[in-house]
Amino acid sequence: MLRQLKQFYRSVILPDRLFLLRKAKQEKILYLTFDDGPVAGVIEPLLALLDKHQIKATFFVLGSRAAKHPELMSAIHSCGHTIANHSYSHPAFNKISHADKLKQVVQANDIIQQTTGQACRLFRAPQGRWDLRLLLALGRKKITAVHWSRDSMDFLKEPAENIAARFNQQPVQAGDIILFHDDDIRCVEALELLLPLWLKQGYRFDALENNLK
Repeated sequence: MLRQLKQFYRSVILPDRLFLLRKAKQEKILYLTFDDGPVAGVIEPLLALLDKHQIKATFFVLGSRAAKHPELMSAIHSCGHTIANHSYSHPAFNKISHADKLKQVVQANDIIQQTTGQACRLFRAPQGRWDLRLLLALGRKKITAVHWSRDSMDFLKEPAENIAARFNQQPVQAGDIILFHDDDIRCVEALELLLPLWLKQGYRFDALENNLK
């Protein structure tokens, strides 16, 4: 019940331009998001899979990994996906100061700007750890905080069949922002099972825009 109340608060009380939990349900659109990359050996087959199904997604990258792999950043960008900010080094946001949180945001945004030539206006806190002071600071910087409405739980490193089974047991809904992690090949293996199913159900996919109103 507490989790449901939190989701209600985030989705109803806070405006989308400040905190995005899910998108509108008017159309059968899903929003794939990937955290913690870019990681060589995962990004390449993932981009190929998304291209195969003509799907655009949103990649919440770590600044430290983006700096080490500008070629992977270029590959993501050239495929037309949205690149967003997931902090510079993925610290536990509940254990660092407010100033250090903002430093993480700025450092990662600088790397994204350098590697893509575009400003970044989307941020997801490591492990989804938010606080009101951070949200207000992001709002002043015109940066939208992006959470998720469905978690693949692929961080558990289970077989792809287990990940797919969870979605089959609790089907996605229009407007869902779906969390995966592109630091492990299991996300690709799971999506190889799930994407054909979701497409057959009439869903289409879109990337989140870096200029959310």
